Amino acid sequence: MRIHRVRQGETLEQIGEQYGVTVRDLVHYNELSSQQVIVPGLALLIPGGEPLGVQAYIVKSGDTAASIAAKFGLSNELFSQWTGYETTTALTVGTRLYLPVRHPTKRSIEVNGYLLPSGTPSDAHILQELSLLTYFCSFSYQARADGSLEAPKDNVALRAARAQRIRPLMTVTNFDGTNFNSNLAHTILANASIRRRLIDNLASTCKSKGYRGVNVDFEHMQPGDRPLYNQFIAQLRDSLHAQGLSVSIAMGPKTADNPNQSWMGAFDYKTLGSEVDFLMLMTYEWGWVGGPPMTTNSLHVG
Repeated sequence: MRIHRVRQGETLEQIGEQYGVTVRDLVHYNELSSQQVIVPGLALLIPGGEPLGVQAYIVKSGDTAASIAAKFGLSNELFSQWTGYETTTALTVGTRLYLPVRHPTKRSIEVNGYLLPSGTPSDAHILQELSLLTYFCSFSYQARADGSLEAPKDNVALRAARAQRIRPLMTVTNFDGTNFNSNLAHTILANASIRRRLIDNLASTCKSKGYRGVNVDFEHMQPGDRPLYNQFIAQLRDSLHAQGLSVSIAMGPKTADNPNQSWMGAFDYKTLGSEVDFLMLMTYEWGWVGGPPMTTNSLHVG
């Protein structure tokens, strides 16, 4: 990602041609309207290019624009694009500049998004807009007390995922249509034949629909079902891995293990971590769809 400072008379078409990007991407990444007039000095995000970070710098006594550019290894053009100042401009002491910092290598990440498919063209539109996703989880296949599954309307989303090369995962839940049902989860986990039937149905659905794996989102389980849940995930893993499919889980975050805790107790981090391919932490205390706007960046993994 790069920054371009708009100059007098420039258009989005000209800027896009200069950097080899489309006007559509400029509009998308900068949240512009297609008819919006861009003004001189506006900072535009330019997708692509070498990996850059941003560093704030406060102009000190004796600094010149040229010396700052040299200090950060920036060409005159790049310095101007990021700051709006030419390297011949006299800068005021105390001025805050935001300058690019080069990262020697890119780091790879995997990104997942949950989608409640509607079976309408909007599913395809959403996945087209989020085409850089690694996975999308189709939410949800609702497990029933006999080991059967109630499927969402996911055909449109699956076609779109294939077109965008996003790996689809089927999310299975103990959602009963109204709530995450702890008794439903217990019925499935405590009965070996029902558990086996559910696993077989998950594997066959992956094969028939083209899912690349299963994401388990059992919530509000009884703390006493902890060993049963571990056993279920291990059996599911063995079944899916035999077919080249992944198994992942969504689970609540915690800072200490308390097996008797009402919502978190059933999640045995140590055992589950050795059984699954990857997992998603449900950080609802930092915001959820039914609550007020809240920060989404409180979690730091180091």
